[in-house]
Amino acid sequence: MTEALRLNRKTSFSGRGLHSGEVCEVTLGPSGDPGIFFALPGGLFPVQSAECDGSARGTVLTFPDGSVVRTVEHLLGVLSGLGVWSVEINVRGSEVPALDGSGAEFAGAIFEASIPGEKIEPIDISREIAFADPSRGGFIAAIPSERFEVSYVINYEARGVGCQAYDGEITPPSFLKDIARARTFVLESEVKGIIERGLGKGGARENVLVIEDSAPPDPRELRLQDEPVRHKVLDLLGDLAILGLPLKGRVMAYRAGHGMHLELVRRIRRSISA
Repeated sequence: MTEALRLNRKTSFSGRGLHSGEVCEVTLGPSGDPGIFFALPGGLFPVQSAECDGSARGTVLTFPDGSVVRTVEHLLGVLSGLGVWSVEINVRGSEVPALDGSGAEFAGAIFEASIPGEKIEPIDISREIAFADPSRGGFIAAIPSERFEVSYVINYEARGVGCQAYDGEITPPSFLKDIARARTFVLESEVKGIIERGLGKGGARENVLVIEDSAPPDPRELRLQDEPVRHKVLDLLGDLAILGLPLKGRVMAYRAGHGMHLELVRRIRRSISA
């Protein structure tokens, strides 16, 4: 069983959406039942009821009533990282606000508004689930472990990022210390293409770490050592939270991203069903 927190009072966040540029608001409140629920026009839906897509530089959820909520990964990553598995989420606007591009503001307020909840039976990875994506040279796997652990490696040809690695057990203290403050990042060479796709309308230096291709950022500009790979871990936690339950196992990822994270979620679901 896993120790879990539950939200004890409402807390709200507002700001521009990273991709839409629209002013959005998200309110989190107590839930009568264990689980992560979205309050939508068609009713109250558990997060695991949504279809998920990671093809547009973020995670998009489409719920059974047709409601679409974009860019959920940072908020869900914070809930997972803190162990909050009883919450109701109401989003006004097309996506979750970007805030400063990390999970820090979410984490501080949610942690203060949470109290100990019921113990929850986690999803136990009992056998290896692994696959590769040759198109990007990526690999991801989930293997048995007595804890929830993440090993994540990014490897960019651009010297500005290069090869970075994170490895560790994910607990609320380690999440707050090592992951929550890591901001979303982009290479300068990627910005034009993102804008041409109609994305990133709310992106700015205040909520995106922009990295030159040819040289790493000044260490004084970084919040954490190897901030990009730590942000990838935040994204992974948010995508895995779509399972609706905590995970017991080690997840290993190399040159992955939202698409591969979400395919792993689908394969874990199929493994549970089997």
